Amino acid sequence: MCSEYDTDPAYTSPLNKTSMTETIFGIITAVIIIFISRFKPQYLTQKLFAATILVAIAFIYVGFSLKENQVSIIVLECGFALLLYILAIIGYTKNNSLLAYGIMLHGMWDILHHNSFIVTTNVPGYWPLYCFVIDIIDGIYFLVIFKSQKMTESFDKK
Repeated sequence: MCSEYDTDPAYTSPLNKTSMTETIFGIITAVIIIFISRFKPQYLTQKLFAATILVAIAFIYVGFSLKENQVSIIVLECGFALLLYILAIIGYTKNNSLLAYGIMLHGMWDILHHNSFIVTTNVPGYWPLYCFVIDIIDGIYFLVIFKSQKMTESFDKK
Protein backbone atom coordinates (compact mmCIF):
# COMPACT_ATOMS: atom_id res chain seq x y z
CA MET A 1 0.00 0.00 0.00
CA CYS A 2 1.53 3.28 -1.02
CA SER A 3 1.45 6.46 0.95
CA GLU A 4 -0.46 9.47 -0.30
CA TYR A 5 2.92 11.18 -0.50
CA ASP A 6 4.36 8.63 -2.94
CA THR A 7 2.81 10.34 -5.96
CA ASP A 8 3.90 13.83 -4.95
CA PRO A 9 6.99 14.80 -7.02
CA ALA A 10 8.40 16.64 -4.01
CA TYR A 11 8.76 13.28 -2.26
CA THR A 12 9.73 11.03 -5.15
CA SER A 13 12.70 12.80 -6.70
CA PRO A 14 15.97 11.72 -5.06
CA LEU A 15 17.43 15.13 -4.32
CA ASN A 16 15.05 17.98 -3.74
CA LYS A 17 14.20 20.75 -1.36
CA THR A 18 12.01 18.45 0.69
CA SER A 19 14.74 15.85 1.22
CA MET A 20 17.14 18.62 2.25
CA THR A 21 14.57 19.84 4.78
CA GLU A 22 14.15 16.30 6.15
CA THR A 23 17.92 15.93 6.41
CA ILE A 24 18.46 19.31 8.10
CA PHE A 25 15.68 18.73 10.62
CA GLY A 26 16.99 15.19 11.19
CA ILE A 27 20.43 16.59 12.01
CA ILE A 28 18.93 19.22 14.33
CA THR A 29 16.83 16.59 16.12
CA ALA A 30 19.83 14.24 16.45
CA VAL A 31 21.93 17.01 17.99
CA ILE A 32 19.14 17.83 20.44
CA ILE A 33 18.96 14.17 21.47
CA ILE A 34 22.73 14.11 21.97
CA PHE A 35 22.56 17.33 23.98
CA ILE A 36 19.81 15.89 26.20
CA SER A 37 21.80 12.69 26.68
CA ARG A 38 24.77 14.72 27.90
CA PHE A 39 22.79 16.84 30.39
CA LYS A 40 20.32 14.36 31.81
CA PRO A 41 19.69 13.43 35.44
CA GLN A 42 22.42 11.25 36.96
CA TYR A 43 20.17 8.22 37.40
CA LEU A 44 19.60 8.15 33.63
CA THR A 45 22.84 6.67 32.32
CA GLN A 46 23.94 6.82 28.67
CA LYS A 47 23.19 3.10 28.49
CA LEU A 48 19.64 3.51 29.84
CA PHE A 49 19.05 6.52 27.60
CA ALA A 50 20.15 4.59 24.49
CA ALA A 51 18.05 1.57 25.48
CA THR A 52 15.01 3.79 25.96
CA ILE A 53 15.53 5.38 22.55
CA LEU A 54 15.90 1.98 20.88
CA VAL A 55 12.70 0.64 22.45
CA ALA A 56 10.77 3.82 21.60
CA ILE A 57 11.86 3.96 17.96
CA ALA A 58 11.22 0.24 17.58
CA PHE A 59 7.48 0.75 17.89
CA ILE A 60 7.02 3.89 15.75
CA TYR A 61 6.35 1.91 12.58
CA VAL A 62 3.92 -0.31 14.47
CA GLY A 63 1.85 2.82 15.02
CA PHE A 64 2.08 3.72 11.34
CA SER A 65 1.14 0.17 10.35
CA LEU A 66 -2.13 0.30 12.27
CA LYS A 67 -3.49 2.89 9.85
CA GLU A 68 -4.85 1.47 6.59
CA ASN A 69 -2.38 -1.39 6.15
CA GLN A 70 -2.74 -5.09 5.53
CA VAL A 71 -2.43 -7.50 8.45
CA SER A 72 0.82 -8.86 6.96
CA ILE A 73 2.38 -5.37 7.18
CA ILE A 74 1.25 -5.02 10.81
CA VAL A 75 2.78 -8.42 11.64
CA LEU A 76 6.03 -7.46 9.86
CA GLU A 77 6.29 -4.18 11.76
CA CYS A 78 5.47 -5.86 15.09
CA GLY A 79 8.07 -8.56 14.40
CA PHE A 80 10.80 -6.03 13.67
CA ALA A 81 9.81 -3.97 16.72
CA LEU A 82 10.10 -7.07 18.91
CA LEU A 83 13.50 -7.83 17.41
CA LEU A 84 14.73 -4.34 18.35
CA TYR A 85 13.13 -4.67 21.79
CA ILE A 86 15.03 -7.92 22.41
CA LEU A 87 18.20 -6.30 21.08
CA ALA A 88 17.68 -3.43 23.56
CA ILE A 89 17.38 -5.89 26.45
CA ILE A 90 20.48 -7.82 25.41
CA GLY A 91 22.39 -4.60 24.75
CA TYR A 92 21.44 -3.18 28.12
CA THR A 93 22.36 -6.31 30.05
CA LYS A 94 25.31 -7.70 28.08
CA ASN A 95 26.91 -5.31 25.58
CA ASN A 96 26.22 -1.57 25.34
CA SER A 97 27.41 -1.42 21.75
CA LEU A 98 24.42 -3.50 20.68
CA LEU A 99 22.23 -0.54 21.66
CA ALA A 100 24.09 1.71 19.23
CA TYR A 101 24.02 -0.92 16.50
CA GLY A 102 20.30 -1.40 17.10
CA ILE A 103 19.65 2.32 16.65
CA MET A 104 21.61 2.26 13.39
CA LEU A 105 19.76 -0.90 12.31
CA HIS A 106 16.53 1.02 12.75
CA GLY A 107 18.00 3.63 10.40
CA MET A 108 18.39 0.92 7.77
CA TRP A 109 14.78 -0.10 8.42
CA ASP A 110 13.80 3.53 7.75
CA ILE A 111 15.43 3.44 4.32
CA LEU A 112 13.50 0.29 3.41
CA HIS A 113 10.34 2.36 3.94
CA HIS A 114 11.46 5.34 1.85
CA ASN A 115 9.02 5.75 -1.07
CA SER A 116 7.80 2.22 -0.22
CA PHE A 117 11.19 0.96 -1.49
CA ILE A 118 10.82 -2.53 -0.01
CA VAL A 119 8.48 -2.24 2.96
CA THR A 120 5.15 -0.75 1.94
CA THR A 121 3.81 0.47 5.27
CA ASN A 122 1.76 3.61 4.77
CA VAL A 123 3.98 6.28 6.36
CA PRO A 124 4.29 10.01 5.73
CA GLY A 125 6.74 10.52 2.86
CA TYR A 126 9.07 12.71 4.89
CA TRP A 127 9.43 10.27 7.81
CA PRO A 128 11.90 7.60 6.62
CA LEU A 129 14.67 10.00 5.59
CA TYR A 130 14.16 12.23 8.64
CA CYS A 131 14.29 9.25 11.00
CA PHE A 132 17.23 7.65 9.12
CA VAL A 133 19.38 10.74 9.65
CA ILE A 134 18.58 10.82 13.38
CA ASP A 135 19.21 7.09 13.84
CA ILE A 136 22.55 7.07 12.08
CA ILE A 137 23.92 10.17 13.84
CA ASP A 138 22.72 9.10 17.28
CA GLY A 139 23.76 5.48 16.71
CA ILE A 140 27.30 6.57 15.83
CA TYR A 141 27.34 8.93 18.82
CA PHE A 142 26.35 6.17 21.25
CA LEU A 143 28.79 3.74 19.65
CA VAL A 144 31.65 6.21 20.19
CA ILE A 145 30.53 6.80 23.79
CA PHE A 146 30.26 3.09 24.57
CA LYS A 147 33.58 2.22 22.89
CA SER A 148 35.36 5.01 24.77
CA GLN A 149 33.79 3.87 28.06
CA LYS A 150 34.95 0.33 27.37
CA MET A 151 38.48 1.55 26.60
CA THR A 152 38.51 3.63 29.79
CA GLU A 153 37.33 0.65 31.85
CA SER A 154 39.98 -1.64 30.38
CA PHE A 155 42.65 1.03 30.92
CA ASP A 156 41.55 1.48 34.57
CA LYS A 157 41.84 -2.28 35.19
CA LYS A 158 45.53 -2.27 34.23
